[in-house]
Amino acid sequence: MFSKRFTAAVLAAVMVVVAVFAGGAPASATVGVNKLFENRFSGKCLEISYGATANFAVAGQYSCYGGPIQAWNYSTSTGLIQNVNSGKCLEVINYSTANFAPVGQYDCYGGANQQWYLARSTGLIQNVYSGKCLEVLNYATNDFAPVGQYDCYGGANQQWLWS
Repeated sequence: MFSKRFTAAVLAAVMVVVAVFAGGAPASATVGVNKLFENRFSGKCLEISYGATANFAVAGQYSCYGGPIQAWNYSTSTGLIQNVNSGKCLEVINYSTANFAPVGQYDCYGGANQQWYLARSTGLIQNVYSGKCLEVLNYATNDFAPVGQYDCYGGANQQWLWS
């Protein structure tokens, strides 16, 4: 009757409302446009690998140089993080709630798997749907290392700097 994405989005929206009223949602920060997200551990920037523009293209890290594939727009009103190069939004692929699940891009539709809380005080970027944090997987420091989600524990590979 309803699509899996629609049902999951409705469920996630209810969870967000409950979290907000229970005081559990982290505070979001105003980021703006054309911002870089630099990982505190590796010193490298979040990007869509190889500048891909297709849906499901994966996110990774690369030495920071400020190109459009590393530039992001963030809206505090929607929680969406949009890649400047592709115009697509950062999401946990396939609404996964698993640790190590890949993060990539998809057309912006506002699903809870595309919504993020940015906590400037901790540097954590938390997915609304899964409740897990964006991280450079396995504390990797190499270019093209994958970025995914994992339980939030505040490790340096989960901490991001933005201005």
